[in-house]
Amino acid sequence: MSSHPGTKLKWYRFNIARRIRNLEGEELVTELEDIIEDIREKKLDKFGVFKLQIQELESMIAEIKEKPKAKGRQYDPFYIPVSGDGRIALFGLSNVGKSTLMNAITNTDVKTGAYLHTTREALAGTCEYEDVRIQIIDLPGFLDFKEDWVISKQIVRVTRTSDAIMMVIDLSMDIDKQYNFLMKQLEDSKLIVDGETPYKIGIIATKGDLPGSKERYQELLSKTDFPVFPTTIKSEETLEGLKKNLFEQLNVIRVYTKKPGGKTDYGKPFVMLKGSTVADVAKRIHTSFIKHFRFGRVWGSSVEHEGQQVGIEHELADKDILEIIVSRI
Repeated sequence: MSSHPGTKLKWYRFNIARRIRNLEGEELVTELEDIIEDIREKKLDKFGVFKLQIQELESMIAEIKEKPKAKGRQYDPFYIPVSGDGRIALFGLSNVGKSTLMNAITNTDVKTGAYLHTTREALAGTCEYEDVRIQIIDLPGFLDFKEDWVISKQIVRVTRTSDAIMMVIDLSMDIDKQYNFLMKQLEDSKLIVDGETPYKIGIIATKGDLPGSKERYQELLSKTDFPVFPTTIKSEETLEGLKKNLFEQLNVIRVYTKKPGGKTDYGKPFVMLKGSTVADVAKRIHTSFIKHFRFGRVWGSSVEHEGQQVGIEHELADKDILEIIVSRI
């Protein structure tokens, strides 16, 4: 696996999600503190992205300790179990078209309305793109006044569990106000610190078919270095393009496998982070494949010729086909 700090953090975040899943209260605090200690013991905190990760974990601990202890488990309208091959949060002001967009690209039917705060809880849907299932989280929109800060904290908490954050900005409204407000939310919640973030962040620009949208799109481009994806639900082409962009935001690859002498299984690929190796896929198939690994064969863009023999540390590319040869047990 690549030694780049960003790639290391992607893997570490995946392990964090597995460790803290289903934990609450003091158990969750203990686990988060252990993770921080682990980062420091491995001296990963010398990297800026891991310093940000520690700050995020410390912020989570502080929020948990601030909460009054509840009697028994209570219904949490913002709790969404993780599913699919990646999770993306839609992060924006109220009435910018998040729910409408959600209905257009996922298998859900979210209530929409031309008034503020139609969505009052976190909702999830699945966006499918070329064998990859992306969990999209539609969060209640921010209201631009202080009384809404309680809900905003919940929105940020759910956002932290995502692999990527997509700010949703309405091209029919004031661009400056929307962008500055959302950036302040991301910075105040330490999802961005001093211009750095461990997350993939992008912008979905909605209502791109309305008058003045082209000019506001250019204005938005001039304000940000984040990638901007203009969309309109009236164009199937732009929606399909958005699905592709969301897939690319996840920073993952698809690896198909085949048994020795058999046919390629195109039914369901292994969805892996970019930088994954043959060893990473072998572990996903069965832990014994590492111990008994002899060599692999790869068909795809990561090799010079089809069926090339590779070692266990060979880095794979999107849509590679992998065959693993193991010694007899």
